[in-house]
Amino acid sequence: MSKGIYVLVFFSLTLLSMAIVFLPETYAVTQVDEVDITITVAQKTLVDITPASLTWSNVDPGSQSGIDDGGYGSIQIENIGSTNITGVWFNNTYPSSNPFGSGTNASYNAGNFVVIKRDTESGDNAWMFPNRVEYNASNTIVYVTVPTGYYYGRFRNASHEYFWGVDAGSGACNLNGRIFRIGIDEHNQSVTGDSDLSDGGQGTRYYQYTLTQASNNNSWGYAAINVSANNWQMCVAVEDTCDTVMFYRWNTDAPGGTQCAYAQNFTSTTLTPGSWVLATVRVRVPYGVHWGDIGSVQGKLTVIAQSSYGT
Repeated sequence: MSKGIYVLVFFSLTLLSMAIVFLPETYAVTQVDEVDITITVAQKTLVDITPASLTWSNVDPGSQSGIDDGGYGSIQIENIGSTNITGVWFNNTYPSSNPFGSGTNASYNAGNFVVIKRDTESGDNAWMFPNRVEYNASNTIVYVTVPTGYYYGRFRNASHEYFWGVDAGSGACNLNGRIFRIGIDEHNQSVTGDSDLSDGGQGTRYYQYTLTQASNNNSWGYAAINVSANNWQMCVAVEDTCDTVMFYRWNTDAPGGTQCAYAQNFTSTTLTPGSWVLATVRVRVPYGVHWGDIGSVQGKLTVIAQSSYGT
């Protein structure tokens, strides 16, 4: 009896081992399906300007700055929207009246000192003001000579100063045919320059231009001008009161900016979404600026971007 039981148990274990060895293999099965994704992006014009502020300290009167205190030599204008940007231009703030001789740094505005050049260009005449505003000389400058009935003042460009005069005519300087003159040789700490703007000096002591009334702001007259032998090509606009003169290049919103031959958008090519352009920025502080922090009103450089929807 005991032997029979032993054999039966052994046989059962053997069958169990064989069952384990010969079980069929199993497989993981992956099912694949897809989800369609469709997005329609809205037409949106957006730009990002970095850095958001620029600061210069201890800039000498009559000098151009280097890169700003944070180490930025340029600002980056990036198209972060969804439309092509077809034009970028600038304007800057300026004082509402003549700050020179006021005796206070609060009278000036830092935006009026800004010059900009394209990152791809070089040379002194590549640096241009978006718009620099000058005012009629409030006091007589004894060494400046102009014809009777002319208002006059200075175009200040760091250490370079050029005397200008404008014919008031019947009392308005914005009308077609008004004469604008600007001295050829600069005035600085060492030389008087061309300070005689009286008749007969065209091409030798001054350049002469005829103003045209601006269509986008008819209280101003404008002309495309060359400044100095360095051939700075820019535009000038003179207000009807003859007290205010604006020199500009990168501001097509300025008086006459859509007509003046030398007014330009800063960008010469289209900025597609995700692309950017660099603008090199400096400040040119003229002679006669009171020391300390400039301006009671924050200076601003404004970047304007224009897009064409559907492109």
